[in-house]
Amino acid sequence: MSSKLFDTIEFLKSYEEHPCLWNKTIPDFHNRLKRDAAEEQLLPISGLANIKELHAKIRSIRGTYNQEVAKINKSMRTGSGTSDIYKPKLQWFSYADSFLRKNVDLNMQTESNLVS
Repeated sequence: MSSKLFDTIEFLKSYEEHPCLWNKTIPDFHNRLKRDAAEEQLLPISGLANIKELHAKIRSIRGTYNQEVAKINKSMRTGSGTSDIYKPKLQWFSYADSFLRKNVDLNMQTESNLVS
């Protein structure tokens, strides 16, 4: 790995340019060749050593993002006022949310068919 620090916001800007890696609603999301090509383009930008590290970094960012969204949703369900809604402190959360929210909304729609 290079000696420069990983810049999550800069990485997310490049990641957003490859919707085949994150947008479940487009056909290219299921196209392995396009996803592989997008990952090859992201690798030098990320500064990571290989595709395996890139996958781990994306998985880590997405996992953290999803945990923060879950905290927000949980705080909204408790019946507390708007001032008590959880606000993520991650510097990159709002940027990630600007495009990853599409998948969260999609997941919520599919889950709404479940009997609670």
